[in-house]
Amino acid sequence: MPQAIEPFFTEITGGAFADLTQAEVTFHNLLSAVIGGTLFGWGLMIGLMSYRLMKVPEDWIWSVITISVLAWYVLDTLGSLLASSSLNILLNTTILILALPPIIANRKAVVNGFRDLS
Repeated sequence: MPQAIEPFFTEITGGAFADLTQAEVTFHNLLSAVIGGTLFGWGLMIGLMSYRLMKVPEDWIWSVITISVLAWYVLDTLGSLLASSSLNILLNTTILILALPPIIANRKAVVNGFRDLS
């Protein structure tokens, strides 16, 4: 079990690592790899789109970033609530709080045509 996700697993299962079969550990590792790769790709896409947004004020880019971040937060946090994972809810909320100021600032910049950034 990767140490970075161990607290989340312990919170949900009560720490029943010894009870996992090798097949369950392998499946868990597969899911972690797939989800990690997907989140990395999504984060990279948002970063590249944000870079483009700073060069050219295209409203659709801001909309895509905002909708995808909000959709992630709602769905992931709802899943965390259903799984009783307060650690993941805290992590999601922290990430959202960090993401909101640039999203709001970029919206103002898009509306103003980036005049305020020169």
